[in-house]
Amino acid sequence: MRLARLTQRKDFLAAAEHGRRFRSSAFTVQVLDKPAQEGLRLGLTASRKTGSAVVRNRIRRRLRAAAALALAEQIGKPCDLVIVARPETVQADFTAMIADLSVAFDRARPAGGGKRRSAPRKAS
Repeated sequence: MRLARLTQRKDFLAAAEHGRRFRSSAFTVQVLDKPAQEGLRLGLTASRKTGSAVVRNRIRRRLRAAAALALAEQIGKPCDLVIVARPETVQADFTAMIADLSVAFDRARPAGGGKRRSAPRKAS
């Protein structure tokens, strides 16, 4: 089974700005619901902060394999899923990564960290 991929930068930015977030010890998941879309699309990012090119490629391979196992029953959901890797992803337990990805849809919280700003008070 092969997951559809996100390839355009604008899709990654839209998920980061408007999507819900789930933070794990090894990665962050951003979920953006797209009702007009047919199924799930997966995007992976591993910046240079995570390590050398060899390490980044290993991280992406591990995340792609974990996503294929964890999201097998979620393929039909119309959303974009972006996984942002951290340096801890290389040493993370593979079964824990699968478990974290499987609950990412349910526990992804709204973008903005959940902090609500109060309206400015008017002077009386």
